[in-house]
Amino acid sequence: MKLKRNDIILIIVVLIIGIAAGLYFFLNKKTSGKAVLKYGNNLSMDIDLSKDREIDLESNGIKIHLNIKDGAIAFIHSECPDHICEQFGYIKNVGDSAVCLPARASVTIVK
Repeated sequence: MKLKRNDIILIIVVLIIGIAAGLYFFLNKKTSGKAVLKYGNNLSMDIDLSKDREIDLESNGIKIHLNIKDGAIAFIHSECPDHICEQFGYIKNVGDSAVCLPARASVTIVK
């Protein structure tokens, strides 16, 4: 089967539109200035991500250390046995979350 000139033009146009749409969504990922930390027995804390700082607290008998830097937040240290929460790294996009299950603590980026 041989492609005709119009078929080739159509393929090129579709590719260009796809690449443009992908770049648009990649470059316009929404970041937020706020995170919600839920911990302990139904405790909650709104966190402003525009100010660099550190937060130390205890949740479910486990000490956790959070770091806010450059509009992002991360579990830096937890005394939990597995340290999986530390592997999430810094999160900053709306909808991103990190969880420390043994400490019953989670942080979620919100609008």
